[in-house]
Amino acid sequence: MDADLLWLIAGVVLVLTEVFALTLVLGMVGVGALAAAAVAFAGLGAAAQLIAFAATSTALLVFVRPPVKKVLDRGGTSERTDPRALAGASAVVVERVSEETGQVRINGELWRARPYAGNAPIESGFPVSIAAVEGATLLVYSPDLS
Repeated sequence: MDADLLWLIAGVVLVLTEVFALTLVLGMVGVGALAAAAVAFAGLGAAAQLIAFAATSTALLVFVRPPVKKVLDRGGTSERTDPRALAGASAVVVERVSEETGQVRINGELWRARPYAGNAPIESGFPVSIAAVEGATLLVYSPDLS
């Protein structure tokens, strides 16, 4: 089997493996193997193929992988709104909160809301505190109206 075909097979296998492994290493090395395959298809010798493989793989691993990994890792650490952690937090009424309807904004997100423990309806614009969470509905009260 010719070197160009071996490099091509190795590159494709490594890139496809990266799709499943998500290491950001196998894909970079796979692209290096594809670069070596291109050099081999051009008719250059084994030394040029190895240099193309090593240079491409190293450049990708050193210069491309760190910023890509940083961006991907940042996505996993973004702040999430966990309903259990909302009790005691503050929000602002966006739509009048009554037994039938209501909406509040907390951490930039809109949530359905109802008055807590039969409190009176709360008008739009008032700050509220979250007493409890029932499913996807916040039970709120306004300390200003107490």
